[in-house]
Amino acid sequence: DTIDVQQLHVWSDEWVGADEIWEAVRLLKGQGKIKAFGISINDHAPGSALKAAKTGMVDTFQVIYNIFDQSPEEELFPYCLANDIGIIVRVPLDEGGLTGRIKPDTVFPDRDWRNNYFRGDRKQQVHDRVQKLKTLLGAEARTLPELALRFILSNPAVSTIIPGMRNIANVETNTAVSDGKHLSERLFKELKKHKWVRNFYGE
Repeated sequence: DTIDVQQLHVWSDEWVGADEIWEAVRLLKGQGKIKAFGISINDHAPGSALKAAKTGMVDTFQVIYNIFDQSPEEELFPYCLANDIGIIVRVPLDEGGLTGRIKPDTVFPDRDWRNNYFRGDRKQQVHDRVQKLKTLLGAEARTLPELALRFILSNPAVSTIIPGMRNIANVETNTAVSDGKHLSERLFKELKKHKWVRNFYGE
């Protein structure tokens, strides 16, 4: 009878002045059809929804955030944390880059969109950076996916993560990270150094 969170995908802050959007949100909430309204922010553009956040009408934001792409920490996360706005993280494993399974000679099936995302020497770039991350594995995180997910959940601004899961093993290992254990401050700060400013979607 009620949708917990209704999300609008693809956003432009130019729409903040479109009163019909907010009127619709008020109506749906007033009728009890939705409990919360959210926006899924465009790829690698966390600042593109700050005006929407300041309307007070948005309850959640879905945004790309991972060890490599830490850009939401600059403006979006602090604002959302201060104003009780939920954060849903997508692409936590960098489209597979943070699983450790992407190697320089990895071959994707024909027509697989990852052929474009990891085109040129990008697989080599990802592989080289992931090798450095592997040196941080240990008692706090035994695998790269676990390290990547715990990094995200250790940020107080994050509410939840939506990782892709291709098989039962992925489901079991990913959900096991929901045990409430956060990374130590030392390891969390060390992972901050692995920030990688780039946009494989648009470049």
